[in-house]
Amino acid sequence: MSRARPLTRTVTRAALALACLGPTSAAGEPSHAEDSARVEEPAGEAELPPLMEAGARELTRTRDALASAPEPPYWLALGFVDRHAVEIQATNGAASNIGTSHHRFGDVDVRVGTPELDNTHKIRDAGWFSEVPRPQMALPLEDTVPRATELGIWQATDESYRAATRRLIKVRTNEAVKVAREDQSADFSMADPVIDIGPVTPITVDRAAWTDAVRVASAVFMEYPEVIDSNVTFRLHDDVHMMLNSEGTRIRVQRPRVRVSLWCSTIADDGMALQVYDYIDAAHPDRLPDAAALVQMAHDAANKLVALRQAPLIEPYVGPAILRGRAAAVFFHEILGHRVEGHRQKDEDEGQTLAEKVGEQIFPEFIDVVDDPTLERWDDVDLNGYYRYDDEGVPAQRVLVVDDGVLRSFLMSRAPIEGFSTSNGHGRRQPGSAVVARQGNLQVESSQTVSWEALRTELIAEVQREGKPFGLIFDDISGGFTFTGRTTPNSYAVSPVTVWRVYPDERPDELVRGVDLIGTPLTTFSRIMGASDTTQVFNGVCGAESGWVPVSAISPDLLISEVEVQRREKENDRPPLLPAPRANAGEEE
Repeated sequence: MSRARPLTRTVTRAALALACLGPTSAAGEPSHAEDSARVEEPAGEAELPPLMEAGARELTRTRDALASAPEPPYWLALGFVDRHAVEIQATNGAASNIGTSHHRFGDVDVRVGTPELDNTHKIRDAGWFSEVPRPQMALPLEDTVPRATELGIWQATDESYRAATRRLIKVRTNEAVKVAREDQSADFSMADPVIDIGPVTPITVDRAAWTDAVRVASAVFMEYPEVIDSNVTFRLHDDVHMMLNSEGTRIRVQRPRVRVSLWCSTIADDGMALQVYDYIDAAHPDRLPDAAALVQMAHDAANKLVALRQAPLIEPYVGPAILRGRAAAVFFHEILGHRVEGHRQKDEDEGQTLAEKVGEQIFPEFIDVVDDPTLERWDDVDLNGYYRYDDEGVPAQRVLVVDDGVLRSFLMSRAPIEGFSTSNGHGRRQPGSAVVARQGNLQVESSQTVSWEALRTELIAEVQREGKPFGLIFDDISGGFTFTGRTTPNSYAVSPVTVWRVYPDERPDELVRGVDLIGTPLTTFSRIMGASDTTQVFNGVCGAESGWVPVSAISPDLLISEVEVQRREKENDRPPLLPAPRANAGEEE
């Protein structure tokens, strides 16, 4: 089962429900101690793997067959993801799911018309549910019958072409009856072809060892009567991404991701549901913590949950605060990262908060922001947002977004916007969705830093200067969402895990609960006062128009002169009425 994980989301027109999406592993005990997620030999330098060979044949056949059509495609692309997954879950000291799965996902992108105006152009005033779902590509898991693969590609391509030509008619009609667009840039930019058939290395998982590790860690939560529910999970997604297009691009890259995670939940006496989630992401199982460290993670999470259950509720507050590194990273992902994604500057349904602010000061001069998907690790932490090529076959690039507080650039897919005519390798999607510009590794940097102790001293000084009874320190944020459209307030809300009240006198810091951090972006940008000399990483999964994609954000601790918190939504159920079963229930006490 999927439970809470660090997530971020973007909402452009209406609030969408948070969801944890992903393939479900098939249950089944292994017949051997070690399980290899994949067994495949690296392809030779000039050799395409069978799935790509079939794709290349279908690309050529489609191009030739439709060359004389009334609306021939001017660009075709195929994308495949070959995923081998291993999942092991345990609850209360017993395994609850152990399995492996193998999936193949396929996408067809067909562009008809011209790069200046094609079928992907936004149809204005068409409504939220006007788009036809993208076709599903049925791909066999075996390469022994090439015709089966070709048939799956052919069916999806034929359906995609029909949908593209129908939509182009609607686009042209829509343009004829609507006012002129504010941004007259083209719909697509061409790119140089890339040929990179990378090797695929088998990833071996010691299933027996990890099953024992998650079982033992899950048993820890039974030592805490306050914990109502809990889970420990090991999950590996070993993905091989393959891309082909009519420009000549042929790419195969392996991108494994593995996460060990745990969560525990309870209900406070006032009915508030509380949950603590902890996790470690890595690029390989060998880079995960050992069994003893996982047990300690479970104890730490349970102790935090017990403390939160006993913590007082905090009232709505406006005043100075510090966001610790991971909290600041999520904060920047929401308030800035989504607003510098290129397509949002062109879409007139968007708030276009920053569209006209290139070259203007939007942050204090000591703040720089870059997005660098080529960054594989940060301080020995594997980064979720790392990739070599985006999902349009363009090499990933480091983009300087903010320089000395001045907005310089946007994150671009192949959809141009005014002033930015080409991609910088940020076109991303979840299989089954259309590509848009997305974040990768968003990094906040400061040219003026102080120690953590000095930053905390500055917080207390600001509390005294403003005459506030206390300040706040946000240790961690589990996720959040942001509204970027015009039909809703251009705002954000993020959900802290642990928040501390910091008093200007000698009282110790006090853990509190029950608040969400809210605000509007432009106001918040100007209120950053200082940064520490240490950084932290947030690894998560971000949901937006093109689905859920892995992301990272890196930031120092940030002092902000004014934040606003509101009361969090609260449930009304009482804690369990029956006591939990006792340990050694069959024995006399």
